Amino acid sequence: MRRSAARGAPAWAWRAFLFAAILAGEFAVIEAALRWHGGSEAAPGFQSLFVQDRGLGIHRLAPGARTRFTTREFDTEIAINDAGVRDDEPLGAKGPAERRLLVLGDSLVLSVQVPFEATFGERLEARLNEAGGPVRWRVVNGGVQGYGPIECRLLFESLADRVDPDVVLFTVFVGNDALEAADAVERAQARGSALASAREDALRTLRRVVRRSMVLQMVRLRADLVLTRFGGSRATPERPLATYLADPPPEVARGLAATADAVGTVARLARQRGAATGIVLMPARFQLDDGDYGRLAAAVRGAGGTLVRDAATERFARALAPLGLPTIDLLPVLRAQPDPAGLFFRENVHLTPRGHRVVGDALARWLEVEGLVEGGPARRDPPAGAGHAGRDRAGAAPPARTAAGMATPGSINRERGRDVRFAHPEPPR
Repeated sequence: MRRSAARGAPAWAWRAFLFAAILAGEFAVIEAALRWHGGSEAAPGFQSLFVQDRGLGIHRLAPGARTRFTTREFDTEIAINDAGVRDDEPLGAKGPAERRLLVLGDSLVLSVQVPFEATFGERLEARLNEAGGPVRWRVVNGGVQGYGPIECRLLFESLADRVDPDVVLFTVFVGNDALEAADAVERAQARGSALASAREDALRTLRRVVRRSMVLQMVRLRADLVLTRFGGSRATPERPLATYLADPPPEVARGLAATADAVGTVARLARQRGAATGIVLMPARFQLDDGDYGRLAAAVRGAGGTLVRDAATERFARALAPLGLPTIDLLPVLRAQPDPAGLFFRENVHLTPRGHRVVGDALARWLEVEGLVEGGPARRDPPAGAGHAGRDRAGAAPPARTAAGMATPGSINRERGRDVRFAHPEPPR
């Protein structure tokens, strides 16, 4: 009998120990390489931008946080100011001749892919102030990675006193905001039961473990992609595409209604403060990129479904129409540009510096035409896509027909909820 067996350690146990040691060593090497190389939203530096706000039940940007984010497509310095919004300067007290415009939204508003001065919010601020005059506008970037409409509403309730906005722009990303809103409502409704609380505690602990490892975060992303491709009954390989299906699942209608409720709540609270609210509909890149659309349409067709290229934009416009708020659909604005696909990064699928310039200019023209700003740029023709929710450019109400998956606004549970953008490493919880 071999010595290992005599000592109570059979050969298979030694082999298992050796195998585990090799795996641990490989894990450590890969983890160290990823941390050294960076270039991922799972990197500790990027994750340090976020902090959990237990009072609101959502993550937020950490006041005073700073990091450098480098990928193959961009290299940016990111600074979070004292108010917990992306800005190189503190928010400070609002001056008597100062007007403030708060832009709510997700990663497309936060825009870590470009320097702060290149974001569409800064472009908009420069345009509003280019004519000079006694009034100075400051645009506040209220975008947070991984936010959906419900989280935007909660952030507004928290920031309103500090920012004291005169205008609020609620940016809706039509690609996945319906599903993020539906998920937030579902989580809120599940709160209160002991089983749900225990499950949430266990998931929170697991997320903390995963957050500390870039390897585990990347594994989670790959697992999410596999599950969304093969784990569901939907006729779509990626969950956010559900809003574009000719026959969407019921959660899309629920998410549209929840979004309308969140936007309506922000508009009501802003109105009580004497502020105006507008809606910005942000399209997905494949709506501008024929190649992307062709590949996605083929994948959905192979799964037995039909992808309608602009269905999500149309559904959001109709869902938000009863609110009667000034609305700009950026899709026709972006499509009118030369090489519209080049307005988004190829790998990161967020706006490039050129895309930000186009959006900032379009918003400046639209705000002036709508009369939402004073002392802005000289009046020009309104940009394509401008108007009120659910109305065409002539101001006519939409035809009395219902798009598939359409729902009217309704109330939702005001319990706190959050979600994370599909296929992105999750910020802290």
